[in-house]
Amino acid sequence: MPAGVPPPHPDPANPLDRGHRRLYRRIGTVIGAALLVAAIVGVVRNEAIGASLQAAWHSPHWDALALLVGAVLATQVLTSATFALLMRRHARIGFGEMNALVAASTLANYVPMQAGSIGRLAYHRTVHGVPVRATLVAILQAMAATAVATCAVGAAALLGTAADAPWWAPALVAVLWLPLAIEPAWRTFALVMFVRTLEVLAWAVHAWAAFRLSGWDIAPQTAIGAALVASAANLVPFIGNGLGIREWAVALAAPVLGGYERDAGLAAELTGRAVDVAVAVPLGLASFAWLVRRLHTAATPTAER
Repeated sequence: MPAGVPPPHPDPANPLDRGHRRLYRRIGTVIGAALLVAAIVGVVRNEAIGASLQAAWHSPHWDALALLVGAVLATQVLTSATFALLMRRHARIGFGEMNALVAASTLANYVPMQAGSIGRLAYHRTVHGVPVRATLVAILQAMAATAVATCAVGAAALLGTAADAPWWAPALVAVLWLPLAIEPAWRTFALVMFVRTLEVLAWAVHAWAAFRLSGWDIAPQTAIGAALVASAANLVPFIGNGLGIREWAVALAAPVLGGYERDAGLAAELTGRAVDVAVAVPLGLASFAWLVRRLHTAATPTAER
């Protein structure tokens, strides 16, 4: 390049270049944090909700807490299973290793810049030699599978309500994917959809337990509806883990879902978020330490090991 000529800049018309993505992540972090603060303020200002929360915290429903922690761990394992299925054609990645990577990514996505997704791309490239593009495609495929599973469970819930079917009828959607696994060409798709549907149902348990732990009992049908809303909110790009978006989405869906008021939805989702973080911190830190050792081993030449 001739002296004095400035280096080329990314095309400003391209919204997907690295500079734009970095800006969008910053904006997403600010929006998520602002929405989270607004949710906390909304709950604090509602005296009736505050009183219900205090009563629930003084006499906690331990069964609901156990279910909530179990649901958080289940979503972690199911997410890991999804990525293990999607990545197995690119590299042999142990299920424990994938769990550690997902746990570390979940924690990292709470910090600005959503370092979890970036770290996952770099990790697979360094340790397993998987191209960044292949990992990115797997992430997009997982998001698409979540969207399809959410729509399928939602359609089943609506049809079940119209037909006066049992509340657990939408859970049968998971089983409907399995016959496709008989055909090798469809096997990965079928198994991913099966796992992703189970994850949406785990979010229903998460919602029911979070409401109960916060002092409200909601119907299973309402919990399924809240899970669909939460799953959709988690897909919003550039906002890690649906921070702030999930809380307000479930709260504003109250008139449609029924069974709770807006601020009760905020309180329940904030309670669920607190448990999410309480589980994510130790799991993420332990996983991060293990992954650092794994990276060091991968970066060390064979002759030096």
